[in-house]
Amino acid sequence: MTTKSGLRKTVIGAVYPHASGVAQFNGAMVRGMRPSSPVDVISWRRMYPPLLHRGQALDPSSAGAEAPEASFMLDWHDPRTWRRAVKRMDGFETAALILPWVHPVMAPPYRYFLRHASKGTARVVICHNVVPHEPVPGLRRVTRWTLREADLIVTHAPHQRRELEQLGLGDTPVLEAFHPRFDASEFAPPPPPEDVAAERRRHGEPDLLLLTFGAIRPYKGVDIALEALARVDPGLDVRLVIAGRAWNGGDELEELVRSHGLTDRVEIRNRFIPNDEAALLFAAADASLLPYRSASQSGVVQLSFAYGRPVIATRVGGLPAAVDDGVDGILCEPAATDVAAAIERMARERVSLAAGARAGTDGVSFRRYGELVDRAVAALS
Repeated sequence: MTTKSGLRKTVIGAVYPHASGVAQFNGAMVRGMRPSSPVDVISWRRMYPPLLHRGQALDPSSAGAEAPEASFMLDWHDPRTWRRAVKRMDGFETAALILPWVHPVMAPPYRYFLRHASKGTARVVICHNVVPHEPVPGLRRVTRWTLREADLIVTHAPHQRRELEQLGLGDTPVLEAFHPRFDASEFAPPPPPEDVAAERRRHGEPDLLLLTFGAIRPYKGVDIALEALARVDPGLDVRLVIAGRAWNGGDELEELVRSHGLTDRVEIRNRFIPNDEAALLFAAADASLLPYRSASQSGVVQLSFAYGRPVIATRVGGLPAAVDDGVDGILCEPAATDVAAAIERMARERVSLAAGARAGTDGVSFRRYGELVDRAVAALS
């Protein structure tokens, strides 16, 4: 139903206090949509099977911006809660159901929601990842089985349309959107300048302080970053902070640091990073480093820009669409020699690239994103 208040939407997904980047995305998306239309949020009290997700489930940070009001009613293990969510959608007179898609483990409840939404409800899936980064037999089939129920698929990078076509979903309407830029002030207050200065002193006032942020997984190429750092011109003092939980426990990462002789140049914070700590890390860093082997798109790019920090990223997946080489960051190949050259270039160009990273964001705001979704849904009818 469309009213004078705009398109009534239900978002089913993780929001604060869930500890994940997609929860931050969903919260910012809802805040961007609510000024123009009513949005109901249905979230999870238990989101994943325990054997799949063993990391920290809840974010210990304060909410920062006003956390979106949500009903935490869903349990992955309990289909009765799925039925209650559909009833809630009906009571809200939902015109568009919005489901953020990250991993096929969500296929059972998501397919239920898509198939049982009331007739006339637009079924929208936002594909953060079309297919998982780590290939597992059968997951492509599960993805196709679920996404074919959507009326509209929203993507954040040009290559995702090709991925959908390879799954046999080329006939499903696609909105080629973008990953919006976060507002850093929504996560935590800016750290005091004296704290930022103290953090840089703790690292020895290097020529270049780099930050690799987020969960550490093989596709993110942290091993490439370490080899690259070992190859950087020894006359350039470069330090690296690796901040995020390592999915394999972190022992291999520690050994790589030692084997490359980088123990005095690399700091590892192997855990979930709360918002206030993240704000200090980005404020102290000169740039973010994303040496990914593959990527759909990356919220870390937009988070880095939100803090006014340029990015070194590899030319894989959706990263070239997010980073403008020579303007707000540097693009390179996912090889240690190329990443090392990009690090040396960042040391020379960081001032101008930081200015580019701080440039205007109106065209990639969450409010603009919500407007694009509304228009695409309206075009379905």
